[in-house]
Amino acid sequence: MAAQIVKDVLQRGIDTYAGFGRRLYRDASNGLYNLWHIDPYNIDWHNVNWSAVFMFTVFFGFITIIIIANLLPEAEAPGVQKGNRATGDASGVVHKEGAPPIPPPTEIVSLRVYPIKSCRGFEIESTRLRPTGLMLDRNWMFIGKADRKFLTIRSDPSMTLIDTAIVQGTGKQKGTQILEISIHDSDARVSVPAFPSKQWLESNTTLSDVEIWEQNTDAYEYGPEVNKIFCDFFQKDVALVYKGPQARMVAVNGSKELYGTATPHHFADVMSVQVASEASIKDLNSRLKDKADPTVSPLTIERFRPNIVVRGRDDNPWEEDTWKRIRITTTLPEEEALYKIDLDAVARCARCQVPNVDPDTAEKHPKQPWDELMKFRRVDEGGVAKYKPCFGMLCIPKNGGKVKIGAKVEVLETTDKHLYNSAKFEDL
Repeated sequence: MAAQIVKDVLQRGIDTYAGFGRRLYRDASNGLYNLWHIDPYNIDWHNVNWSAVFMFTVFFGFITIIIIANLLPEAEAPGVQKGNRATGDASGVVHKEGAPPIPPPTEIVSLRVYPIKSCRGFEIESTRLRPTGLMLDRNWMFIGKADRKFLTIRSDPSMTLIDTAIVQGTGKQKGTQILEISIHDSDARVSVPAFPSKQWLESNTTLSDVEIWEQNTDAYEYGPEVNKIFCDFFQKDVALVYKGPQARMVAVNGSKELYGTATPHHFADVMSVQVASEASIKDLNSRLKDKADPTVSPLTIERFRPNIVVRGRDDNPWEEDTWKRIRITTTLPEEEALYKIDLDAVARCARCQVPNVDPDTAEKHPKQPWDELMKFRRVDEGGVAKYKPCFGMLCIPKNGGKVKIGAKVEVLETTDKHLYNSAKFEDL
């Protein structure tokens, strides 16, 4: 009895929905037939319900987009991008056959900004990372007034005694951030806006040409009221300059010829961002300690002037040599925000002797760590890197967002084909 009742109910349901489907099909067919054979000259356009027409058009268009989006492959569907700039590259981990193993995720342990090229920088808890680099990094540099060429710590180690800091403005500058520049162990200091407006620059500086690494670019040159303490410090005519609007492209493996696209940056040597590993500096210090040289103290990562320092693995130092693509994931609960920034590790960082300079004293050690690095860190056969040790990776951010200490760092792809200033990124 109960089974028969259930059967009757189900049958009535089927008949009801079948009948509804037949009526819907019949009405739709009639509607489409009438629409197809409509005569626009016999329509009373003044009495047309345009609100209904508009709603029907929107509804029909919405349904059409949904149908197409589900039928087409994801990359071809309307509204779908190959890469989301807010969340990084759409692709994930890629492990090619024969490539070095993908290391486990690590984290950022330090973020470092050097506002003035070759001068002392500072560590920050969080900041913004853009394709041009960390915010405020290498936006300024010094030039010699006579030849208009940039000044570097390579030829003048005392530049590390020029300190920088970001402070809050007071008086007329209240509510703005100020770059304070001072001479170590002295009262000499000047302040300039950290984020100068175009109007301020046009009123307080002069746009001119400068030379960096045998290439010309433009820069806003500050006047005597700012430069006096630096002329006294360098004991010659110098000028502080701020990067102008003309694009200065990254070089070596980041050039358009090798990387595939031209990427602008500021006054960094060749690349937007340098990433180094805490595990690797620990290994170097361990090797230096074994030498028992009383003139060598443990090195800080600051000597290598990286922007981002990751923790790495103490039992696997130098594994950053094999990075090709990495991803930084920063979670900010207080903002209810998640940032995923992808970086292409395009080259190893071939080193000069700047790490021999103690940033606290500006004294340059005659041998270390250069000699030790030359023994085991000549790991790249490309270009000048054949004759130099490597430390850290030169990277180009693919998108932008916020980063902070503690952010997760994942390696998405590895390679054993890095060649400094030689290998194309697509061939790695």
